[in-house]
Amino acid sequence: MSASSTSSLSGAARRYAAALFDLALDAGNVDGIEAGLSALADTIKGDEALNGVMTSPLVSAEEKVKVLSALAEKLDMPDLAARFVAVVAQNRRGGDIPAMAAAFAARAAQHRGATAIVARTAKALTAAQAKKLTTAVSSALGKEVDVDFEVDPALIGGLQLRVGSRLVDASLRTKLDGMTNAMKGA
Repeated sequence: MSASSTSSLSGAARRYAAALFDLALDAGNVDGIEAGLSALADTIKGDEALNGVMTSPLVSAEEKVKVLSALAEKLDMPDLAARFVAVVAQNRRGGDIPAMAAAFAARAAQHRGATAIVARTAKALTAAQAKKLTTAVSSALGKEVDVDFEVDPALIGGLQLRVGSRLVDASLRTKLDGMTNAMKGA
């Protein structure tokens, strides 16, 4: 369960993820590489300074490679994943790693026969809440799901679920916006 939306992925992120997925499949280590990429993506997104370094054009590709190599070692990422992120950084795509991890996770879920779902909430769910939501969505769809959890405080409360191109929006922000629009029209 990583934390990135597959809805806003760039074509480059999808292509890089597809190439890595094919290599991971050949190596027989899809799960290990998915876990390593997800951990790296979570680390990047969870650290504002690190995210800034990865997205900054002022930081050289060589410096990004050094930072990512150290992180890959610290996170004990599989060798293929570590080499992949080094190539990504060398190609000046370090800022796209979270999107690549999300695309890889979606591809891995599809390979396992699961449906990739993005659940966005205003605050982080506990493990019990996440498991309950995963079970409920799986039951409602009648198939295995791989839920990618995101936190978006702008939602205020409630939940958004994205299943493929469909969005189920039960967030407080959307309800308030709807009321505001209704009041403007009255």
